Amino acid sequence: MTLHTKQLFHTKCAICDTEGNSTELYGASFEPESLDSVKFSARRVPDKTHYRIVKCNGCGLIRSDPVVSADIAAGLYHQSSFKYEDEVQNLKITYGKYLKKLTKYGLVKESILEIGCGNGFFLEYAKNFGFAHICGIDPSEDAISKASHDIKQHIICDMIKPGKFQPESFDVICFFQLIDHIYDVGSLLKECYRLLKPGGLILCINHNVGAMSSRLLGEHSPIFDIEHTYLFDESTLSKVFLANNFIVKEVGPALNRISLNYLNHLLPLPSQFKTAVSSFLKYTKVAAASFFLPLGNIYIIAQKPKGTQ
Repeated sequence: MTLHTKQLFHTKCAICDTEGNSTELYGASFEPESLDSVKFSARRVPDKTHYRIVKCNGCGLIRSDPVVSADIAAGLYHQSSFKYEDEVQNLKITYGKYLKKLTKYGLVKESILEIGCGNGFFLEYAKNFGFAHICGIDPSEDAISKASHDIKQHIICDMIKPGKFQPESFDVICFFQLIDHIYDVGSLLKECYRLLKPGGLILCINHNVGAMSSRLLGEHSPIFDIEHTYLFDESTLSKVFLANNFIVKEVGPALNRISLNYLNHLLPLPSQFKTAVSSFLKYTKVAAASFFLPLGNIYIIAQKPKGTQ
């Protein structure tokens, strides 16, 4: 696929709904012709490729502007690869830790939807956690092909869109490292509101542009990436949920369970150096050693008000 600059489109602030009214933070660092499905594959090796990055003068939300069309991005995600199998167990531990937080807000373990579920590893966790009905949706055929037999039948290969599910179908909706990628965050949250039962809960974990690591590394932070349309901090993430009629129950920095090898993968260092370190870690059999670290992520728990439709 060959892209040209004229195929880039301006974005709006997901909170203020304004186009323009922003200040440039970083210029674009890519050639449109270089965009392919590899760059739209989850958790690929960071390569400092990003769109022009701006900050809304009204609310402070950081976004990419301009970007490729939603249709082109959807096609690239559809062709993208699933290459983080080695970290699945640690991701289960991380996301499971925050799923358990929902119990203090009246968690009902009847039905759960994960948007952007990859190979369904978290759905497997949710099933073992006690959910009676699990469902996932993801645009990557490659990711779904790697789901276990028991989980694959519960995953739909598509992008989330209005009308895909019946209203008030779910008690919980989760999405992890997804909202940064969404072109129309308002439409996503409106659809989640429609799909949740009254009192239903959302658990969302994504990058935190206000984290110390992001502020120290600046443009070299891996979160400034061609896949990310919006980048939130605690304030802007709360604002976008409140603007879509949710009650924010908790928001704060998240800890990640991560292996030594994946930590090396994320470091903003030359790829040759990281390859050498990875080989050393595997040779010394410590590559899989894991621990919790503040990696610059944020979580939010939000609730659809009870007694509403």
